[in-house]
Amino acid sequence: MSRIITTVLTTIVLLAKFSVGYAQSSTEIFLFELTKENGNFKLANPANITNNPGYDNQPSFINDNELVYAATYDNQTDIVRLNLESKEKTRMTNTPSSEFSPKLTPDGKYISCILLDRNGSQTLVKYPLKGGEPKAIPSEQKIGYYCWFDKKTVFSFVLGSPPSLQEWNTKNSEFKIIMMNPGRSLSKIPGEKTISFIHKESDDIWYVNSYDPLTDKVTYLTECIKGAEDMVWASDGTAFLSDQKKIYKFDPKVDNGWKLMADMESFDLSTASRLAISPDLKWMAVVIDEE
Repeated sequence: MSRIITTVLTTIVLLAKFSVGYAQSSTEIFLFELTKENGNFKLANPANITNNPGYDNQPSFINDNELVYAATYDNQTDIVRLNLESKEKTRMTNTPSSEFSPKLTPDGKYISCILLDRNGSQTLVKYPLKGGEPKAIPSEQKIGYYCWFDKKTVFSFVLGSPPSLQEWNTKNSEFKIIMMNPGRSLSKIPGEKTISFIHKESDDIWYVNSYDPLTDKVTYLTECIKGAEDMVWASDGTAFLSDQKKIYKFDPKVDNGWKLMADMESFDLSTASRLAISPDLKWMAVVIDEE
C-alpha cells in the first residue's frame, strides 16, 4: 500500500513540475542589440523592456519590430504585445485564467498560447491579431509546451510521467508519440522541414535532436549542456542556448558543439533563461532572473 501511495504522490509532483504555470519566478525581459561579423555573434546595449514586478517571460518575435510575451498582473498571467519602436504595450488577454507560451501561428493571423484554467486544464487557444474572441483547439492531452510545424501540425510537450514529445494533428485531434523525456524547447528549424528538441536520455546525458515528420526520422545534432533547457534558432540556421549566466551558439554547418557567445556577468546581469531572436537578426530578447 505504501508503495502505491508513493507512486501516486510522485506522479502528482511530476505533473505539477511540468505545468506551464508552475513555480513562476520573478523575471524581466532584456533586449540586446545582436550583431554578426565573420560568423561571430555579439550582444550589446541591453535594455529592460518589461519593467514589471513579477513574471515577465516567454518572449517570441512576431516580426522584426514586435514581440509577444507572458506577464503577470494581479496574480494571473496575460499575453502582452510590445512594439519596439513606439514602446507601446498592448495587453492581448485579460481573463480570469492565465495564458502562457505566446507564438505567431503559421498563417500570421493569430497569437496562439496555452490557457491554464483555474481547474488545472491546459488548452491551446488562438487570439486574432486584429482582435476578437479566441478560438480553442480541443485536445484530450495536457499540453505543456509546443511549436507549430504547419497550419495543422503542432509538436507538443505532453505532460505525463514521464512527459513525451508528440506530433499533434489539430484537424483530427490525433497524437503520435515521437520520444519520451523531451525538454521544454521545441522549435522548427529554419530552412528545413524538421523540428528540434532536447532529449533527456538520462539525468546526465542530454542531446539536441531533429525530427523529420515526413520520414519519421530522429537525427542527432549535438550534445546538450546538462541542465540547459532553453534553446532557440535564428533565421540563418544558428542555434542559441542559455546556461546559467552564459549564452552559447551552435551552427551545424561549422560547429562541432556549443561555442560561448556571451556572458551576462559582463553586463552585470543575473541568470539567463528563455531566448528569442528577431527575424532580421538585429535583436535578441533574453529573460533574466530578478536578483
